[in-house]
Amino acid sequence: GGSKFDLGSRCQKLLFQTFNYAISEGWMKRGSNPAERLSGGTSPTSSGGHYPTIDWNCVPRLIEDIQFNRSNTHIQAVMATKMMLMTFLRAGSLCRLEWEWISKDLMSIPGSTPGLKRKKGKSDHIPHLVPITPQIRKLLKKLEQLNGKQKYLFLPMRESRLAYLDQSSPNNFLRNLGYKDKLRAHGWRSVATTAGVDVLGFDYEVIEKCLGHLPKEKVRKAYDKSLRLEERRDFMNQWNSLLVKKGLKV
Repeated sequence: GGSKFDLGSRCQKLLFQTFNYAISEGWMKRGSNPAERLSGGTSPTSSGGHYPTIDWNCVPRLIEDIQFNRSNTHIQAVMATKMMLMTFLRAGSLCRLEWEWISKDLMSIPGSTPGLKRKKGKSDHIPHLVPITPQIRKLLKKLEQLNGKQKYLFLPMRESRLAYLDQSSPNNFLRNLGYKDKLRAHGWRSVATTAGVDVLGFDYEVIEKCLGHLPKEKVRKAYDKSLRLEERRDFMNQWNSLLVKKGLKV
């Protein structure tokens, strides 16, 4: 019956999240989540194995929904989601951000941080650099006022075994806003990539570096150590300003 299918679907999603957590911690290889291949239910991701995402014309409504917070979600999750919009970090690294990684105009996230998808012993020595925009700086100021400068930027919403915000929080917030099958936190990276090229007119490779992606081709991986930091800073500034024009308040 319907109740059995609903229970099975919930169990599948729980398994999917559990295995994804193991992958983010490096205990399993990426792409080895067996819950993606369970029969008899809907895949936790959209067709083709990609995370649900939205078109650019849906972004103003999304930002409005986040601003109104009709689900009455905890402020830590709301602020983390706003940081996700501005930086398009994966939830695993977003929720683990530490104050000591932040300088005046740059976040330097260690390559070993879960969520960056660096290969242990091969590329996990390479940090991911995120230029700090005026909008990000404003959010950082609010976080400092709210939480103080404890180790982590985003603190748990309630008593937790973790010292930082649970990485499922942004996705839970989106789900509670009605985006369950429309958008995942990871799917926002697709929005930023597409709009970065089509709306802002930036080179795809600059956005790739902003996403934290490293060269995949063997020769390029060996020789290309470029950062293109000033171009990335320009993109981040324009991207954050565009989000503000679409209604984002920080």
